[in-house]
Amino acid sequence: MKLISAIMCSAVAVGAWSAVTGTASATDVHCDSGEGRDITVVDGRTACRAAADSGYARAAGFDGVGYAKATAGAVALGIGAAGGIGASQGVTGVPVAIGLGPDAYAYTSIDAAPGGNRLGITVAMNGSRAQIDSAEHSASCLGSAAFAWDSLSGTGCAATPVGLWHTASSALP
Repeated sequence: MKLISAIMCSAVAVGAWSAVTGTASATDVHCDSGEGRDITVVDGRTACRAAADSGYARAAGFDGVGYAKATAGAVALGIGAAGGIGASQGVTGVPVAIGLGPDAYAYTSIDAAPGGNRLGITVAMNGSRAQIDSAEHSASCLGSAAFAWDSLSGTGCAATPVGLWHTASSALP
């Protein structure tokens, strides 16, 4: 019993030490844009761009690239982290794109919806791809860690290490 306690305490101590003493090389940038503004920040391989004709766009890069564009009152969010790219653009509604890990790419593009009540979400991790393109009424997921969903059309997909799932209305890659 004491051996297990010693191992557990050692594991907790090593975990806490590594969390506190993380590398200082991580670069993060943030871009915030309100109506009529276009903001771009580049720091080495980390970048973000937020553009809003009308609406609100927020992008962030955490050792990755984030892009967001909002028109007609949309609230767009794009996040890229650890080598990933998250790109979102929308006409009304809320487009969200999150790319996490090396070579991950998430793209969300949504058109106008009645009352602006539309949400599109894509998440891709570690070399995977996720895409929502409401103009084509499609959701695409490739790789082993991707998710995409459009609230208005109901299209969606998920890619995991054990398989690929699509809603009946999604386009197959």
